[in-house]
Amino acid sequence: MEESLWYKKIEKTIIEENEKLYKNDFKFYQVESFLKIAKKVDQFAPNCKTCNNSKAEAEELAENLFEYLKGDVSSRRKYEKKLDAMNKHLRKEHSIYPKQYFISLYSLIGVVSGLLLGALIALLTIPGFMKQSLLFGFVVGLFVGRIWGKIKDKKLEKGNMVL
Repeated sequence: MEESLWYKKIEKTIIEENEKLYKNDFKFYQVESFLKIAKKVDQFAPNCKTCNNSKAEAEELAENLFEYLKGDVSSRRKYEKKLDAMNKHLRKEHSIYPKQYFISLYSLIGVVSGLLLGALIALLTIPGFMKQSLLFGFVVGLFVGRIWGKIKDKKLEKGNMVL
């Protein structure tokens, strides 16, 4: 998809504001993530009223990026809340997820399920092997969760549904 004039303007503004920030701040405050969110908002704006309204917020964030990030704690919270609101909208309404979202989610689910299953198996069979059963459940749950999440993330990448 070709980038719109609006997105190019946002990108230029952020790059200009970025010159005022340290390189570590650029990564720490996830400014690159802001650019990705802005690109997706721009993509869905013609068909989505919320995304269209978010464009004005994104412009304001980009123009005052340095003030938000180098200001007091409340200004950083405003920046994070606005960015988070755009991100949540993209996730709920347009099924756009961060990279490796499902790998992380399903790994957690797999670990918890594996630990519970390992404990249950140990209690039902040989209680003396609780540690081994928990370790086995943890490893298997993590392994299965990562594979399951990788499959789901691959589907999202193929559909261009990843930030």
